[in-house]
Amino acid sequence: MSQSIISVENVTKSVISNDNQLSILKGISFNIMEGESIAIMGTSGAGKSTLMGLLAGLDQPTSGSITLLDSTISSMDDEQRAKIRSESIGFVFQNFLLIPSLTALQNVTLPMLLRGNEDQKNNELKAKALLEKVGLSGRETHLPTQLSGGEQQRVALARAFVTQPKILFADEPTGNLDQQTAQNIIELLFAMNTEQGTTLVLITHDAELAKRCQRTLIINDGQCQESV
Repeated sequence: MSQSIISVENVTKSVISNDNQLSILKGISFNIMEGESIAIMGTSGAGKSTLMGLLAGLDQPTSGSITLLDSTISSMDDEQRAKIRSESIGFVFQNFLLIPSLTALQNVTLPMLLRGNEDQKNNELKAKALLEKVGLSGRETHLPTQLSGGEQQRVALARAFVTQPKILFADEPTGNLDQQTAQNIIELLFAMNTEQGTTLVLITHDAELAKRCQRTLIINDGQCQESV
């Protein structure tokens, strides 16, 4: 039986804007089970990316608690949360966020180095295998500027999966891609996610993409409800 891998209890998030307090999230509660794929939907500005940042420990809630992998990350300091991200979480972003000065191969090996894996030969073997899996064999030495948008997102997918994360957060991963390229990336994302048994949290405004996930949560006016 699956266990809860993320637990959100009565979470709020407020920010100060023009001397006024703006409530982005208002008392949200839900659980995500281990191995589950879940889409988080909502209109632009609804708080989807804010919620993802909280779930991943990139930010802290104003109130409430978030438990990730049996650790209450909402009460941890920056260093403790960074350690959990390094050990257990992968990310794919809309803007790819590859390091411009690093080759495709170096971008993919970077998470392993950050985890303290200094066996360069082994790191490169793993990275090359994943680049081949995403269709980029022979492109290892290319810089991001020498790759198309779809190719850059493939590098980002390889980088996200190279440490075999327990949880993958994908924030509008096809938002900057044409329809055909986007479809190819989504097929790769779900295939690799199934292969590794990762828990997938997908932020999207695309209802068709959300249907690929097992559950959908909708953020509206700071509230969260499950789609039926």
